[in-house]
Amino acid sequence: MKTSIKSNLFFITYGIILLFIVGLIVLNNTYLASFYRDYREKTLLLAFQEVKNVNLTSEDLPTLMLDIENSYNISIHILKEVSTVSDVPTDVPNGEGGFNELPIPYTRIYGNQFSIRDGVISKIMQEFGSQPDGSTSSWIQTIDDYSENGYVAFTATITPDPNQVNEDFQMLGLVVSQVQPDNLTLYYILTVTFQSIQDSVSIFNSFTIIVGIFFMFISAFIVYFASYKFTNPILQITQVTQDLANLDFSKKVDIDSTDELGVLGSSINKMSMQLENSIKDLQSANIQLSKDIELKTKIDDMRKEFIASASHELKTPISLILGYSEALKLTGLDKATVDDYLNIIIDESNQMNKLVMGLLQLSQLESGFQELNISSFSLSAFVDETVRLYAIKFGEKNVVPLVEVEDVIVESDYDQIQTVLTNFLGNALHHVDELHQISIKSYTTDHKDYRLEIFNSGKHILDSDLDRIWDSFYKVDKARTRNYGGQGLGLSIVKNTLTNLGYEFGVKNIENGVVFYFVIKEHNQISQV
Repeated sequence: MKTSIKSNLFFITYGIILLFIVGLIVLNNTYLASFYRDYREKTLLLAFQEVKNVNLTSEDLPTLMLDIENSYNISIHILKEVSTVSDVPTDVPNGEGGFNELPIPYTRIYGNQFSIRDGVISKIMQEFGSQPDGSTSSWIQTIDDYSENGYVAFTATITPDPNQVNEDFQMLGLVVSQVQPDNLTLYYILTVTFQSIQDSVSIFNSFTIIVGIFFMFISAFIVYFASYKFTNPILQITQVTQDLANLDFSKKVDIDSTDELGVLGSSINKMSMQLENSIKDLQSANIQLSKDIELKTKIDDMRKEFIASASHELKTPISLILGYSEALKLTGLDKATVDDYLNIIIDESNQMNKLVMGLLQLSQLESGFQELNISSFSLSAFVDETVRLYAIKFGEKNVVPLVEVEDVIVESDYDQIQTVLTNFLGNALHHVDELHQISIKSYTTDHKDYRLEIFNSGKHILDSDLDRIWDSFYKVDKARTRNYGGQGLGLSIVKNTLTNLGYEFGVKNIENGVVFYFVIKEHNQISQV
């Protein structure tokens, strides 16, 4: 059976309180009466120290004695012999009226004659007088350590009325005697009733039971809430640690105390934050590692593809150069044939040189080592000059380009964006269809930048090819590329050039054709590389 610290703490604490109350009642019933009797004996001795110093012939004797009685809650009797105690008969029966029939051998100096019968006083003096002779009595006990200035003291259990045998009506008495110069004995009898002792014990026990029952109910609530206050932080800490085991770091220990539990809660919160940060760092590192692995794999694939593509582009011209070079060794070739062979070798060598130069330019752009030469120039003049470079090719294709460019001043690297525009125009000429439509237009964007668009009529680019056309050696129409003299590097050079300039660029299919575009930023927005 599963138990909780809360219930264990409640029952243990409640059991200790209950045991304490029961033990207190048992001790009261067992030892309180004797303890109280011993205590009252000492009280009687202390009271006698004051009584013996009172002048018995003083007119204030009653007042002084009454004060002492009230202070110690006792009764005082002072008596003096008028005859020797041995004259008191001892053969009178102790039945009804036994002590009352004894002669009165004393005179009362102070005391209430109704509190102790005269016959009882006579019996006390008789028993008292027999003690020095070795006689014993079951109700008289000698105080061995009290002997001062001729005083002899005894304690006794006294029945104030011989007719009353109930112990509740008995008295605890201190009897002190002193022989006077006239050889008669002066007696001091100080008493406290057993009834007051028993009543005190009974009242105290009753009060203890009532208070104990009340305290049991009160303590039940106090212990319950105290145990809740003590165990609730432990339960909270347990829940948070279970969440930590499940890698849930959202929960925190909310303990405001500065005790050990508060310190433990703070330590767990600190551990939770550190563990959360460590796991996040580890996850970030794993993500970055995955990206690095993916990038490395992609780079390896691109490198393999690049080598394969470059090898393929170089294989054809090298094969042609090698073949026609071998053919030139043959005899009997006429001059026209030799010139044709040499022209083919020269064309293929130029093709190879163009490919190598393109690779060098692409390598510079990808490495970020391409320096920019920023200058201010007219955008419309820049486009017109670049279009004139392609005037012959436009004529060969029967294309009349439509140029609608704003006459604005821009700041950029003239040569770099001319490389971009020439590649876009060359790409447009290669893919223009029988409509022979090519246009160059500019627009001002919402950010006050200038967007340059190059359109050619023709077939759309497949969606699967839109992102890949910017890769090196990627050719949408592999069959036609060699006829156009391209190696698949132009758009890759464009991408890296515009990326270094920080320009936005792209391609999209529109009705009847394809549009390539790039955005020239407003003045002073170009990132220097």
